[in-house]
Amino acid sequence: PPRDDPWLPPEDDSAAVARRAAEIADACLSCRPEDVHARDRRLDRLLTSPTVGLPVMLLLLGLVFWLTIWGANAPSALLSRGLMALQAPLRSLLAGAPPWVQGALVDGVYRTAAWVVAVMLPPMAIFFPLFTLLEDVGYLPRIAFNLDKPFHRCKACGKQALTMCMGFGCNAAGVVGCRIIDSPRERLLAILTNSLVPCNGRFPLLITLVTLFFAGGSSLLQAAIMTAAVAAAVGATLGVTALLSATVLRGQSSAFALELPSYRVPQVGKVLIRSALDRTLFVLG
Repeated sequence: PPRDDPWLPPEDDSAAVARRAAEIADACLSCRPEDVHARDRRLDRLLTSPTVGLPVMLLLLGLVFWLTIWGANAPSALLSRGLMALQAPLRSLLAGAPPWVQGALVDGVYRTAAWVVAVMLPPMAIFFPLFTLLEDVGYLPRIAFNLDKPFHRCKACGKQALTMCMGFGCNAAGVVGCRIIDSPRERLLAILTNSLVPCNGRFPLLITLVTLFFAGGSSLLQAAIMTAAVAAAVGATLGVTALLSATVLRGQSSAFALELPSYRVPQVGKVLIRSALDRTLFVLG
C-alpha cells in the first residue's frame, strides 16, 4: 500500500505496526479469545478434578439409572397388560390346532416375546436417549480423562479409557476402536478387557434383573445397585488389566494426550431420533 496511508505508522517503527494491528483487531472482536472457553474451563476444573470428578461421574450415572427405572415402571405395566390381553384372541385363532401347538405358540413364543418387550422396551426407550444426551453434551470424554490416571497405574495406556467408554455403547465398536492404541501390548490389554463392561444391549437386561430381584425396594435403591454393578465392571476392568500387566503382558504405559471438546447444548430432537432408531429398535429387534 502507499506510504501516505493514514492507517499505517512510520515505516521504521515495527512496534507501532504491532500496536496498530492490535487496536484494529480489538475493534473488530466482539469478545476476547481467552473468554470464549472460560465457561468450559470453569466446568472442567470441577468435572475433571480428582476430588470432585469421580463422585460427580457416579452421581450422574446413578441419576440416569434412577430416571430409567422410575420412568419405566408405568409403561412396563401398561405394555404388559395390553400384550398379555392378546393371548385369548390368539388362542381362539388356534382353536383347531393340537394342544401342543397352542401351548408352544401362545404360552411359549408369544408370551415370552411379549414379556421381553414389556419389560425391556421402556427402560431402553429412556436409558438410550439419556446416555446419548451425555455424549452429545460432551461429558463422555471427561469420563475418559478421569479414568486416565487409574489406567496408568495399571501400566496401561490412557486411551484404554476411551475404548472402555466406547464399550459402554457397543463392545464390538470398543474392540475395533482399540486400533487407536499404538503399543501392541496395551492394545491387547484393551481388547481382552473391553467385554467386562456392559454394552447398550446388556444395560436393559441388567436393569430388568435389578428390578426383578429387588422389586420390593425403591427406585433409588435399584438405581444405586445398578450404579454399583457398573462401578464393579469398571473395577474388574482395572483389576484384570493390572493383573495382565503384572504377569503375561508386562511393560510400561505410554503417554496419552486427550483433547477435550467444548460443552454444547444437545440437539434433543436429533438425539431422540438417533437413539430410538439406531439403538432402541435395533437392540429390541
